[in-house]
Amino acid sequence: MSALYERTIDEVYKALGAFSKPYEIDKKRFASSLRLLNERELIRGKKILDLGSGVCIFPIALKRLGAEVVGFDKFIFPSAFDNPYRIADFKALQTIWDKEGITVREGDLLKRLPFEEGEFDLVNSDCTIEHLLDSPKSLFAEVRRVLRPGGTFLLTTPNLANLSRRIRFLLGRSPYWDLREYFDGEAHFTGHRREFTLSELCELLSWSGFSVTLQKTQNSFFSVNRLLHPRKWMAHVASALSFPFPRMREILFVLCQKPVRKEL
Repeated sequence: MSALYERTIDEVYKALGAFSKPYEIDKKRFASSLRLLNERELIRGKKILDLGSGVCIFPIALKRLGAEVVGFDKFIFPSAFDNPYRIADFKALQTIWDKEGITVREGDLLKRLPFEEGEFDLVNSDCTIEHLLDSPKSLFAEVRRVLRPGGTFLLTTPNLANLSRRIRFLLGRSPYWDLREYFDGEAHFTGHRREFTLSELCELLSWSGFSVTLQKTQNSFFSVNRLLHPRKWMAHVASALSFPFPRMREILFVLCQKPVRKEL
């Protein structure tokens, strides 16, 4: 069955062409999220909001599996400041979205989302909250608002406590990789501002009024091409060694639910 999700993602990458090339390393994570949702019947016939949708790899995959999808992003649009995610040939990307039947809204995740209360069956946030300038508290409140009662929120983000980061810290090195990018980015830095452990992520969602229904971890970054880079060898060794230890794997997946009834 996993072949279905891998094939779907591969087809979406082909449809997006050069726009998807910077995200080759994300294929396994996207396929895992598709499988997680589809096996729980959370895609076909559902209205889904994808936050931080980027070039819309995941929204297009959801659409092809039968969902009605709205993307939401800030950095890819022509009006965005110069950053690594901004798309130069935006009209060409828009043409692909139109062909795939995808709607994408422009906006800031830390402001009120431009959607009605209870509008969506599912909200997805894929490796986005680690980039937020501020706490995700306001975003989670907005996600809860736009979800229907009993609606689902899928959140994925890197694991701060993965084994590779633990080893780096023990060796006296920073667990983060992007110091130069952070230093040079100044006000326009778009890298990881804050990462979380699995227990922290679940706690944040609980504080935001969600009931956590599933916790999953996964190693998603292995690539033969990365073996050509000596800096990545330790990460691959750590990935292999962390297999028996779920809380030391690379990516966190948390599925949670908005209460069916309003609290008294």
